[in-house]
Amino acid sequence: MDDIAKLQAQYMMQCWSAQKDYQPLAVEKTEGCWIYTQDGRKIFDLRSAHECINLGFRHPKVMQAIQAQMEKAVYVTDDFATKPTALLAQKLAKITPGSPNKKVWFSQSGANAVEAAIKAARMYQYNRLQKDGKESLEGSSQYPFPYKIISRYRSWHGSTAMASSASGDPRRWFQEPFNVPGFVYGPDAYCYRCPFGLEETNCSMACANYLEQMITFEGGSGKVAAVLVEPLVGSNGIIPPPPGYFPRLRSICDEHDILLIVDETMTGMGRTGKMLAIEHYGIEPDIVIMGKALGMYSPLAATIFSEKIARSFDDNIFGIGQSFSGHALSCAAALASIETLEEEHILEHTTRMGTYLGEKLLALKEKHISIGDVRGLGLFYTLELVKDRRTKEPLRKVTEKYKKTVVSDISQYLLEERNIYIPSDKFGIWIVPPLIVQKEEIDFLVEAIDDALLLADEQLDHA
Repeated sequence: MDDIAKLQAQYMMQCWSAQKDYQPLAVEKTEGCWIYTQDGRKIFDLRSAHECINLGFRHPKVMQAIQAQMEKAVYVTDDFATKPTALLAQKLAKITPGSPNKKVWFSQSGANAVEAAIKAARMYQYNRLQKDGKESLEGSSQYPFPYKIISRYRSWHGSTAMASSASGDPRRWFQEPFNVPGFVYGPDAYCYRCPFGLEETNCSMACANYLEQMITFEGGSGKVAAVLVEPLVGSNGIIPPPPGYFPRLRSICDEHDILLIVDETMTGMGRTGKMLAIEHYGIEPDIVIMGKALGMYSPLAATIFSEKIARSFDDNIFGIGQSFSGHALSCAAALASIETLEEEHILEHTTRMGTYLGEKLLALKEKHISIGDVRGLGLFYTLELVKDRRTKEPLRKVTEKYKKTVVSDISQYLLEERNIYIPSDKFGIWIVPPLIVQKEEIDFLVEAIDDALLLADEQLDHA
């Protein structure tokens, strides 16, 4: 067992990394917000295991639900029904915005759920055009049928071929020039770095209005099937949009008869203080994607279709499928997780702790010249690091995602010196604790980040 880390490094490929320097830490156990290593260290997981364990490690209610379901049925195909699968589909249909008469398709990852959303959006548009007969597809204005998906440059929707192609994230570059066609990237709702050069106090929704121009220039409803967005940009900066952004985007999609797909893979399951982040903005998406923390300790994702979309497949084939879809064990874990969020008032706790965290982080900005912006919602926060607050020149550029910079130095310092784990490939300091985090733990985290920021400040002093 002493060689378990060496064994894993020898035989397993690490994600998004050069393999030569892969040195995993051997884990003895996990509990709450903490990882205990075989060499006696206790490490706070400040990224919640890839944002997957919102309730922390080994929550007893979720563990009990998994154990109980293992004694009944772990998996059957969807020609059969299991209690947790049926109840979870019903629950998700009810807790997502809009009519409860939705339908859900289950997969094992957010990327697969994104693929299903895109395919279903295109099939829905095809079904809509042919409802009066196949001859309605023969006109030049209707061929090909609406297939384009408008996404945004700072988005990340997953690493499968189609999900990566739908993403503006630098990771799609690994796939070029073989990206899946049909995706167009628009501007971000990024007030700190407004793509139109506007000040936050003078926001005119130009980022949303430009998407409307894109829809027109890409062929309107005859060519564009959907707009795909994260309610808060995740991997590329934890960027909340201005308050009016989503109502405007919803109205644009409605005016052009285009679907709005919201990817809640990172932000769902209470991460922002509501079950879904889109609830903060008061609109109803046509398709909602959930993943990561949905199954908590078991791989599970869901693509949730509004009543309008679901009815489109009453008499048309839903041409999507996957082994282990509706996995009963994972659905039991998800049900227990949702019940825990509701019964233990975790959403309210997240809001309180998020307010406390935000105040502490803003205080850090007053001390450290390297902090350009403090952003977040609930327990989903980042510190954006800059070389110069006036020019907003970043300490890690978009083209430097995997280059060693002071951001990776800070990550290394926190892990080695303060026993706090954050990802090293972000564009700032990632602060995404499990939702069960307590005030004293936040104090511990902020104190360590305070010290780590000296690395960035010193680099600027010597520039």
